[in-house]
Amino acid sequence: MTVVVIVGSQWGDEGKGKLTHYLGPDFDLVVRFQGGSNAGHTVKTHGETYKFNLLPSAILYPDRTCLMADGMVVNPARLLDEIKFLKKKNLWGDNLRIGSHAHLVMPYHILLDELEEKRLGGRAIGTTKQGIGPCYADKFARLGIQIGDLLHPSALRERLGTVVELKNAMLKGVYNHDEPYSVDGLYDNLMRAAETLGPLVVSSVETVRGHIEQGNSVLCEGAQGALLDVDYGTYPFVTSSHTVAAGACLGTGISVSEINKVIGVSKAYTTRVGNGVFPSELTGETGNHMRERGLEYGTTTGRPRRCGWLDLVLLRYTLKIHGCTELALTKIDVLDGLKTVKVVGSYRKNGSTSTITEISDRQLSQCEPVYEEFKGWEGPISGARSEEELPPELVRFVDFVEQEVGVPIRMLSLGPDHDETVWRIPKIQI
Repeated sequence: MTVVVIVGSQWGDEGKGKLTHYLGPDFDLVVRFQGGSNAGHTVKTHGETYKFNLLPSAILYPDRTCLMADGMVVNPARLLDEIKFLKKKNLWGDNLRIGSHAHLVMPYHILLDELEEKRLGGRAIGTTKQGIGPCYADKFARLGIQIGDLLHPSALRERLGTVVELKNAMLKGVYNHDEPYSVDGLYDNLMRAAETLGPLVVSSVETVRGHIEQGNSVLCEGAQGALLDVDYGTYPFVTSSHTVAAGACLGTGISVSEINKVIGVSKAYTTRVGNGVFPSELTGETGNHMRERGLEYGTTTGRPRRCGWLDLVLLRYTLKIHGCTELALTKIDVLDGLKTVKVVGSYRKNGSTSTITEISDRQLSQCEPVYEEFKGWEGPISGARSEEELPPELVRFVDFVEQEVGVPIRMLSLGPDHDETVWRIPKIQI
């Protein structure tokens, strides 16, 4: 039995989808454990590109079970669109299962997300406006609708009546919104969704525990990144779920002692979407180079991502919080052709230099990055399939990062395609 967790080690968008798809065939069960359609996981294989917001990134392997577990929040309309897309492409293998305790993102969640961001104006968080925060808020306020409720129509109808009355009052009283939601309309839409989604609903705990007790291998895929964790990220500019490796236990029923490996994923540079302090942000030519070469535009929103140099202070922090046993370094090819490549080795604050800092938006705003510089390398490198084929300048850069963060860098991603990958030491053994 092997349980492996893949997690983002920056502000998300690190390339977790590619790694999950790459490793997927080696696992019996692939589980997405948190987040919702605010995530965007991209898989490129055999010249085709697939973008998923909700489906686990191993869904293209029909002989591998994929589970959307209880820690997720699910927009049924978006999920139906993704299933419809796979069916149209003749790629639907009926290998998806959905945890009965996963919560449903309702239309009023999306509207509340949009209205709150508008109300905040210049103080807005910069959410994806997918209703994720309001849905998680309802979950903890015990006002949520679970996907398992689709299997109990009468109870669902009664619960909707209670919740929608409250939401309509909030929309009117707080946001002066005069178009109330219809309980009947919402109920009818959910019943139509239940025709497709109902047969996929399972117990997450029984599914996951069943595989573990049979000695099968389980791969857990996280969304977003550690710096967006609701507790350990750069608060308040964070997401609404636990993006750290421990979230794999909270969202699935796996115990901490059963996790064998935690793979952190980091770009060879740093990106961020939305508001908040970004110490190494580049606003000039080099930042534009990263954005255009790396296609740094949000999978979900299309917003341009802010780009900057790799920040080792933040990376050390996230790898420790995750408990990472290894690191995958992605999008190295984006740095091809730069004369100089930099990393943030430490921060200068109040006249002193430190390699650690308190991770909050307020504390980071007081930090000035101190850079280490490296000679760049010529590209393209995407055709390399072994470390020996890589430019020596690149290898020196990777070796330095590995030494500084104290975690072995196992995988190098040299391009978006499945095969544009180099394993520095033998591929993970299941």
